[in-house]
Amino acid sequence: METKGTKLIKSKKFIGVYYNIIADGKPKKDKSYFITYKLQGKTHKLFIGKESAGVNEPFCAQQRNDIINKARFGEDAPIVKYKNKSGVLFSDMIDKYVQSKTNSKKVTLAYEAIKDIFGNSRLDEITIDTVNKFKNKLTNDSKSPKTVTTYLQRINTIFNFAIDREFFKGQNPCKKIDKPKIDNERVRYLAHGEAVQLKETIKDKPMLLLFVELSLNTGGRLETIASITKKDINLITRAIQLKNHKTNNTYAGFISDSLLPLLKARYSELQTPNDKVITTSPKTIQKQLQPILNSLFNQGLNTKDAKNRVVIHTLRHTFASLLAINGVPIFTIMKLLDHKDIKDTLRYAKLSPDNGLEAVRGLWK
Repeated sequence: METKGTKLIKSKKFIGVYYNIIADGKPKKDKSYFITYKLQGKTHKLFIGKESAGVNEPFCAQQRNDIINKARFGEDAPIVKYKNKSGVLFSDMIDKYVQSKTNSKKVTLAYEAIKDIFGNSRLDEITIDTVNKFKNKLTNDSKSPKTVTTYLQRINTIFNFAIDREFFKGQNPCKKIDKPKIDNERVRYLAHGEAVQLKETIKDKPMLLLFVELSLNTGGRLETIASITKKDINLITRAIQLKNHKTNNTYAGFISDSLLPLLKARYSELQTPNDKVITTSPKTIQKQLQPILNSLFNQGLNTKDAKNRVVIHTLRHTFASLLAINGVPIFTIMKLLDHKDIKDTLRYAKLSPDNGLEAVRGLWK
């Protein structure tokens, strides 16, 4: 067991494996091994055993894998047994892939989730069945087709990297996995009258109202709006520096005529450059605003009807949709949303009033 005052040492080879050295054990020097793992947002710590009893790091890694696989994929999930033979670990391959990239911090954040799931497995132990079960689990957890596809693409990238660099001579299991169909139909957005109704409803909640105004005028995500500070705002150029927390980069937003008075008033209240414009945490904003959205716009809709329900992210879609309706070029909208792929922005193109009629009418004059 872990003795009082001792510090756990993290394994250099295996994710979630720790040990401490027992100076007064029998034999004189022994090791106690522990594993940590996260399920449903909660971190668990479990004592596995002592080195003197035959426990070692690979055994602990396998125990951790078994627990996570059973919890995520069910009791019938294939349990990967540790074999004392050479083989490249998925986590090691992610590390090598990250090291090959210029922006390693950004890449590390993107691959953290799959590293935790498949990290202690060798590449030759990750099969088509394993990846399919993972895909089905994400779908059953109501992850969007786009999110599921992103996870599959990242697993695919690691295998391709390993094969191209000749770290792995097997087959890429993702090649035979059917990607979910991404429904790129127009998403729900607030009409002008609905936006006015929302703002009227929360007019006595100044911080919530400011959040909604910033969201509708910049298209920033929840975390983006919540992280805006005084130094990010330039009232002279009417620009706001926004942070994309998904990609860890910054981009420019702008202050509309309707937002300017409200933002000026809040700006004058801020004391230091690092003071946040929105002092309410993202979690609290979600807790306060979503019930209001439900009451105003989601009556009678199934809670799983993601396409038609209004949620906080709908404010971002409203920003983009109204820009398209007002004739703003799709590439400008792409820039304002900080999209990296034009395919993500094209869903708004059908809202544009420029359907090509005028261009075609004068083609042969």
